[in-house]
Amino acid sequence: MLRAMHSRTPIFAAIALLATLAVTIAGTPVPPAAPPAFPPPGDATAQKPAFAPLSYDCKFTAIAPVLDGKLNDSVWSTTAWTSDFIDIQGPALPPPRYRTRVKMLWDGSYFYIAAELTEPHVFATLRAHDEIVFHDNDFEVFIDPDGDTREYCELEFNALTTIFDLFLHRRYKEAGPAEHAWNAVGLKTAVAINGTLNDPTDTDISWTLEWAIPWSAFTPPAWDKPSFGEKARAAAAPVVGAEWRVNFSRVQWTHNFEGKTAAKPATDPATKPINDSFDQKPPSATEAPALPVYEKVKGKPEDNWVWSPQWQIDMHDPRWWGRVKFVK
Repeated sequence: MLRAMHSRTPIFAAIALLATLAVTIAGTPVPPAAPPAFPPPGDATAQKPAFAPLSYDCKFTAIAPVLDGKLNDSVWSTTAWTSDFIDIQGPALPPPRYRTRVKMLWDGSYFYIAAELTEPHVFATLRAHDEIVFHDNDFEVFIDPDGDTREYCELEFNALTTIFDLFLHRRYKEAGPAEHAWNAVGLKTAVAINGTLNDPTDTDISWTLEWAIPWSAFTPPAWDKPSFGEKARAAAAPVVGAEWRVNFSRVQWTHNFEGKTAAKPATDPATKPINDSFDQKPPSATEAPALPVYEKVKGKPEDNWVWSPQWQIDMHDPRWWGRVKFVK
């Protein structure tokens, strides 16, 4: 036994030498990549983290999807969904009422995102760019390209395709600041509604969306403080194997028609109350009866559903965002 081990010593030595060479570049030792710490260091969260941030292999595509919001392109049909969203604080909280899931692709020009939001009542009110879109039901993405938990962007989107985009140099807990004037230049969006928008008298199925975010959109705004690293990255497309911190959020408000549908408005003037003090006139052929209006339940906070749980009601903690790896 000892002789057998002695006879293989040169082989072990050669392997050790090769390993040493593999971690040495230009005479400088390169330590092997350490697995990320779990839980990552930093502020405590409201819920004890039960698992590490989720991950997704984002595949390269040679064919760009058609941006119509419908997700019926062949390129999307072969792309995997993420796991279904859960409560922002983790699986210990009640599961979402409606399903949400995402797909991702990339090419040399864009980061493509597709999302499906099951929703029996699709509604939206905000129409102006950079309004606070999460005051409507919305879908959001948070992206930290170099993964340093600083210099990241947030994009929000409602069913009217209204965008709220902002860039943060640091987390809000670190005094921000948030640049609301920053725009994701070149962003392309589309939405498709499987139902009718802003009509409580019927039951909808879902709304789906597509985004194409150009790599150049990740250019930080001009800033008079030292960069944390994103400027040095120069808004370049990721290299194969690069891993970005990314998370998605769905903000959902409870409304007055939750779990039910409104009655159809009366169209026959004979069914309306008659006031003898004036002549009742039927509506003209072009006059549509007024629909009931969605109203958020006063005093009830929004639900926050996410892909990778934050273990707290705070999306602005990139430690817990998912890991998206760009692969071919």
